[in-house]
Amino acid sequence: MARRGGAARLVTGNPLGGMLRDLNRQTRRTTRRSGAPRPVPPEGGGSVAVSGPVVLPPLPGAAPYAAVVVTGEDGRARWTYPAPLPAPPVLTALPVDPDPGDEDTVVTAVLEVATATEAVVRVWRTRPRRGAGVAAPAGEGVHVHLTAVPPGR
Repeated sequence: MARRGGAARLVTGNPLGGMLRDLNRQTRRTTRRSGAPRPVPPEGGGSVAVSGPVVLPPLPGAAPYAAVVVTGEDGRARWTYPAPLPAPPVLTALPVDPDPGDEDTVVTAVLEVATATEAVVRVWRTRPRRGAGVAAPAGEGVHVHLTAVPPGR
């Protein structure tokens, strides 16, 4: 025997039933209530197609810099930019795990200093432990991939 309606109709007076009913209505709605505006199609109809990432035009004298730096004994990687920047840049630091087979250890890079002329990143080796994790400086020989993008790009 067929039954009309769903779980939202069967639970009368229950707030969860009302929430399920409203959620069901919202998923079937064809118009948007809020959010980002939709792109306007070009003249003559058709659709707007976005292809590939957006690339910003280069600014004179403010190109993004990139380098691979190796940590010292204290786990710090120091990088002096090829040319001074007008202000401290936006930095990314990605450490390369020297022992990727060891699943108990994670390598993390932390930015310590960022100026218009240099950056200092410290690499930590963390190991999970019941109750509390253990963190120690990574030591010598960890490669860190660094990128510096001048502000305003």
